[in-house]
Amino acid sequence: ALRAARCRVSWRMAAASEAGSTVTIGSTVTMGFSKSARRAFHDVQYVLSVSGDAEGLAIEVEHSEDGRRWRAKFPARFIEEITQRTGNAKKFDIFVRMLLSALAQESDAVYLDVLTARDLEMLRRHANPQGPPTTSGAGQSDKRYLILTYCAEFDKVHYPLPLPLEERTEEETL
Repeated sequence: ALRAARCRVSWRMAAASEAGSTVTIGSTVTMGFSKSARRAFHDVQYVLSVSGDAEGLAIEVEHSEDGRRWRAKFPARFIEEITQRTGNAKKFDIFVRMLLSALAQESDAVYLDVLTARDLEMLRRHANPQGPPTTSGAGQSDKRYLILTYCAEFDKVHYPLPLPLEERTEEETL
C-alpha cells in the first residue's frame, strides 16, 4: 500500500506558471497553458518549455550552453495515438497533466528524460532484446526525444515524443 501511494500521480494542475495559466473544468483542459523549467539530464543542462491548449501541445527543449533547440507541436489526437501504442492509453488532458506534473517534479510516479536517438534505441533494445535490429541511421540523428515515464505499482510506461533540431539562421549563430 505504501508503494502504491508513493507511485500515485498527483493530478492537480498548477493554476499559474511563469508564462501563462491553466484552467480546468473537471478533467478537461479548457484554456491555454505554458510552463518552463531548467533541468539537467545526463549531466547536460536544458530549459524545457511546454505549452498548448485543448487542441494540442508544443514542446521545446533548449540546450542551456550552446542554445541548440529541439521543438515540435503535437495535435491532441497524435498524443492519444502514441499512448495507445504503448498499451497504456491516456486521454490528452490526462497526458498533459502527467507531463506538467513531471516537469514540476510533483510526483514520483511521473518523470522526464531527454534522450538522443541512440539512447532511445539502447532503451528499446534493453526492454526487448529479441526485437528487430537497429537501423544504421538511428545513432546519426540530431533529433532528441522527450520521454515521459509513468510508474505504477506493476507498470512502467515510456511515452517518447520526437523533437527535431531547429535549424539556426545565420543571424542566430553570430
